[in-house]
Amino acid sequence: MTDRKSELAANLAHVEERIASACAAAGRKREEVTLIVVTKTYPASDVRILSELGVCHVAENRDQDAAPKAEACVDLPLSWHFVGQLQTNKVRSVTSYADVVQSVDRAKLVTSLSTAAVRAER
Repeated sequence: MTDRKSELAANLAHVEERIASACAAAGRKREEVTLIVVTKTYPASDVRILSELGVCHVAENRDQDAAPKAEACVDLPLSWHFVGQLQTNKVRSVTSYADVVQSVDRAKLVTSLSTAAVRAER
């Protein structure tokens, strides 16, 4: 295992422990909670390692970072989430890779996302 993979595995294990603890304290099953790993400022190579470690959900908050990263990882079984403020002019790009937009803050954006998703057959 590479140093970076070991580092990410240790960090992921720590986060999983915290999630399990929080679930136990709240009386919830761990399976009820989805871990979404935000990869902002980290390279696509880290996303690839995280996928190898079992991560299925990744998120970005900036389209200009997310689009090329998603393209570089298109062969991986990942669900991409967009978590940042989304401007209407970025909707087409975001709908090309994001499976979920977590940050919808206005009705006009819902309409734009719906239209773009239909056009992209997503």
